[in-house]
Amino acid sequence: MNKFWVVVPFYNEEKLILSTLDALIDQDDHEFAVVCVNNASTDKSPAMVKKYIKTHPDLDLHLVDETQKGTGAASDTGFRYAIKNGAAIVARTDADALPCKCWVRLLKQDFKNGALIVGGRITPRTDEPNYRWYDKYFYGWLIRCMELAPGIFYRRPGQKYRMFMIPGLNMAIDSKLYVQVGGFPRSSIDDTDEDLELHLKVCQVIEGHQAKLDKKALVYGSVRRAKTMGFFGIILWYWNRRARPESIDIR
Repeated sequence: MNKFWVVVPFYNEEKLILSTLDALIDQDDHEFAVVCVNNASTDKSPAMVKKYIKTHPDLDLHLVDETQKGTGAASDTGFRYAIKNGAAIVARTDADALPCKCWVRLLKQDFKNGALIVGGRITPRTDEPNYRWYDKYFYGWLIRCMELAPGIFYRRPGQKYRMFMIPGLNMAIDSKLYVQVGGFPRSSIDDTDEDLELHLKVCQVIEGHQAKLDKKALVYGSVRRAKTMGFFGIILWYWNRRARPESIDIR
């Protein structure tokens, strides 16, 4: 039974989800399981995952459904499914993201060294049709700024350490800790960032040395929402939803 699980929530990701699964199957540590959570998709992505399960029996891949719309709800369903099936550590990435080849191995080592929650670094993926050479620098700079934002803007009474960014597409948490703090809020991305809400709860109960930013655990993330919303739009979006696009689910 695998003790390390990866949760991949998805909604209408027929264009990108197979590349995410390929990145997971290409990991240099293969001792893990994956659960994809279909969040009421209306495209071919659930069927594509089912086919992937049949054609890649070497990957311990599961597919579950969550009809309550929202990344928080879908992620929580996936985490609780993994924990119910024996996960001691649960990681998460997104269905439009590409974890680096050593991602699982690095996260496992962090927990072996005493971490109870880990956030990795993200960088723009370069294989999307709308990617331009300057996006690596432009959005790379934006991401680095966003890494610093939690420590500046989110300071609450009782926090045991200075916050840092633990992004939903590149994170892992101890299963017992996840249950202890109540897990992700079963929320919609329209309302809040469930990864931030989870970290705000975690930093109230563990010490700083048990939370780690692993700069080597890299995930390449899609810039499609940022390019659609624009520079200031994406900043205002993550700043308590001060800007909202016409469509949240940009595909």
